[in-house]
Amino acid sequence: MKSDEALIRQFVEDGDSKAFETLVGRRLPSIRRIVAAAGPREPEDRDDAVQEVLIRLHRSLPTYRFDAPLTTWIFRIARNVTLDEERKRRRTRGREIRAFVAETETNENSPGPEDQVLKKARTEELKELFYRLSEKDRQLLLLREQEELSMVEIGAVLGISPGTVKSRLSRARKRAKLLYEEAGS
Repeated sequence: MKSDEALIRQFVEDGDSKAFETLVGRRLPSIRRIVAAAGPREPEDRDDAVQEVLIRLHRSLPTYRFDAPLTTWIFRIARNVTLDEERKRRRTRGREIRAFVAETETNENSPGPEDQVLKKARTEELKELFYRLSEKDRQLLLLREQEELSMVEIGAVLGISPGTVKSRLSRARKRAKLLYEEAGS
């Protein structure tokens, strides 16, 4: 399996579209998650934002300098695109856009119908709690817990210091825990 760097060079230097497709295939699930956490709730709007991220990635990949991890660079593009798209939607629709948490995948060993209904209800409840968090809290929690980025990497994505990431993440976790406990009461 070729490294990301080799794929980028193959795309930039040789114009190999298959190299770009392979690179995107590796990163698309993460791109979708960051777009979902930072932006629109409607599936069509999320798809539009993901498409815009891929267009910008395609255009700007020749400028990638390999001085930061590729994931951080892509997440920054995704975050910027999503924030731009959200500003557009606010102006045109006059409403706030909330994030959508990626749907849980069902596997072949799925539980019975009753368990599926209970699981779906619980998932919806957790999504609603997630939406009640601020956009910044959702982004921090997603980047750390789902994408497993380090404090330094999260700081690079969000444009803040690692110390600020750590303190904001701690507060976001406390707010999420409080919401969860309130919902259980």
